[in-house]
Amino acid sequence: MTECCKFCGGEDLRPDLIEIGALPGGRLYLHRDQTHPGRVILVADRHVKKVTDLSLPEYKALMESVYHTAQAITDQFSPDKINYLIFGDTSTHLHVHIVPKYQNGKDWGKVFLTDEPEPLFLEEDAYQSICADLCRRLGLN
Repeated sequence: MTECCKFCGGEDLRPDLIEIGALPGGRLYLHRDQTHPGRVILVADRHVKKVTDLSLPEYKALMESVYHTAQAITDQFSPDKINYLIFGDTSTHLHVHIVPKYQNGKDWGKVFLTDEPEPLFLEEDAYQSICADLCRRLGLN
């Protein structure tokens, strides 16, 4: 039996993500768990498992989008640091977690949890406001 990709298989497979838009090399999503305000995931355009499965131009496009996304998040949320995480052992589709961290916030000085035991969910209009602001900052309007 073939495993269905949680990023390629349709919106109903990732109800924890809200699509923000397409960037060079990937598609950007806002994570519904906003324990770390501004948390997003950038998913590679092509279904590959590892960074080295990308061509060099694909890799450069993806990483440039990580940079621009981090800049937009910095401008919008003013985090003290941003953590970047690429897991490879359990995911079948390359993606980058981009997680703002705050000195007086959750998990400062530690690795954030990808599945927070007590996630912070927002009202739908708050998600839409965050997405609209990130779209504007990234020139996706």
